[in-house]
Amino acid sequence: MIVIGTDGLIGGALAEALRERGDSVIGTTRRDKGAGPNELFLDLADPHESGAALPEAEVCFLCAAMSNFADCRAQPGLAQLTGVLTPAKIAARLASAGVRTILISTSAVLDCKEPGMRAERVRAPASLYGRFKAEAEEAVLRHGEYGAVVRLTKVLTPDMRLMGDWIAMLRAGREIAAICDHRIAPLTLRHVVGGLIALANTGSGGIWQISGARDIAYDGVAHYLAIRLGLSTSLVRSITAAERGLPPEDVTAYTSLDCSRLRAAIGFVPPEPEAVIDEVFGHMLRADP
Repeated sequence: MIVIGTDGLIGGALAEALRERGDSVIGTTRRDKGAGPNELFLDLADPHESGAALPEAEVCFLCAAMSNFADCRAQPGLAQLTGVLTPAKIAARLASAGVRTILISTSAVLDCKEPGMRAERVRAPASLYGRFKAEAEEAVLRHGEYGAVVRLTKVLTPDMRLMGDWIAMLRAGREIAAICDHRIAPLTLRHVVGGLIALANTGSGGIWQISGARDIAYDGVAHYLAIRLGLSTSLVRSITAAERGLPPEDVTAYTSLDCSRLRAAIGFVPPEPEAVIDEVFGHMLRADP
């Protein structure tokens, strides 16, 4: 297996999980001096990079990209190079060698106007990040059985500063402001890594979707945190995305995806948002500090 982007959250966790189950894994890093015995240096920002140094493998996971919406707006040229142009060249080279590429993508390639969006929905990204991911999807999928796309919704992790700060402020009895018109369908890293490994075993191309069961607004998350802490939800002040200063194109009314193909293939059951919050932040949510 090849995992491009082991410096990142998903790539690093995926490579570790694959090795734990006994797979031979080569990861890639953009930190030249940090490359270890099972890592290769690969910089997607290099316009001459084509993946020529990658070893033979059955599957390559493309996990690296500029994923922050604001960073994509600030550096569109770099975002397109690292998220579309170089990955497209790598996928083409790998397909010619009989290696299947699995691209990590996002629900942001769709219009996000209704919940449970199907994979067949026409791509209609609003954000620049979504547009680049849509272009990358097309580049990978043109390789037929050697190209697969896995769209994800929001992945929550214990080190998320926003929610960690909310929990600390609520404990201190301080009011927090949370957006009411920007929603997520949260997943844990466990769901994502498990789904990716299972899909690598299927050998199938095309579009796959891994999503939480339903959408929840950020103020809904904040209300649930307050309840779990045994506090009043009056500590949560709901504001709009515009009040927070988010550009309209970055605001998602809905992000949840239809996972029926994944359910049929591996029995995946989309997690409820409250269950995800409990799994990720449960250790921080005891009533007593």
